[in-house]
Amino acid sequence: MNGKILPALLACTGLLLAGTWALAADRESDRLPPVESQQVAPHIWYLHAAGGNMTALIGKDGILLVDSEFEPFVPEIIAKLKALGGGVPKFVVNTHYHQDHTGGNGAMHRAGATIIASANVRARLEQVQRAPLGGSVPAPVPADKLPTITFRDALTLYFDGETVRIVHVPPAHTDGDSVLFFEQANVLAAGDLFFNGMYPIIDVDTGGSIGGMIAAANWMLARIDGKTVVIPGHGPIADKAALERYRDMMVAVRDKVKAMVGKGMTLAEIQAAHPTAKFDAKWAGRISAERFVAEIYYSLRPHFPGT
Repeated sequence: MNGKILPALLACTGLLLAGTWALAADRESDRLPPVESQQVAPHIWYLHAAGGNMTALIGKDGILLVDSEFEPFVPEIIAKLKALGGGVPKFVVNTHYHQDHTGGNGAMHRAGATIIASANVRARLEQVQRAPLGGSVPAPVPADKLPTITFRDALTLYFDGETVRIVHVPPAHTDGDSVLFFEQANVLAAGDLFFNGMYPIIDVDTGGSIGGMIAAANWMLARIDGKTVVIPGHGPIADKAALERYRDMMVAVRDKVKAMVGKGMTLAEIQAAHPTAKFDAKWAGRISAERFVAEIYYSLRPHFPGT
């Protein structure tokens, strides 16, 4: 892959991390923000601190938590779960390997949780870590942050009366993305396959692509209905219509960029042509239009002859 990809794309992840590291540094001055929560179905809650969104199933069998945020927030997350009638999670399921979704694994594990993820998530955590503000360091995470139960394609948990289907989809945001269906409650935890109200991060260097993101959105849409509560990896709680709008935006921008790449335009030329102009008012912000175009460009360009 082109050597220019890594700095361009890791800068995107850095946008998500930069603010969180600053927040974590505020712990000494007691300014760590509270953990937000909202009930979305009987026994199922949405939670958010500063990283990726979380989903919690709280019942007589214990707690199943989707993703673990950053480690500094774990005490507050557990306190919030206790306030909601639970306690320390019995299981934590990682939707992918990025630190805003797995950073709390070690603290959760030490508190008594079992960490579950696709085999690719464990492999990524063993190989490389994201550094704050972009860049990477070739070092594995500590052993207690690694998932101890892994799966290849799918895993089903029967927990507190819920059938929880965990499905590892083909590469999209990364090569280790999983979604969780809470079948009885009709809730979908989409992880970073869905950035609601913002342009997505696409981690091209670990198998992500715009085509994979669109395929994953279509796959999820085919399996939910108008009453499904959709919890994205980032952004507010959503529904099927919101996921459709997100898919449609990605398709439209992908098609524009693809046509420009086919004409031999450079990344700078494509960015200057502003193929996202129609969508920026709604979707640009946390991830800029320029970065989103770069993600699409680098995930498309290897498929064109001579590149």
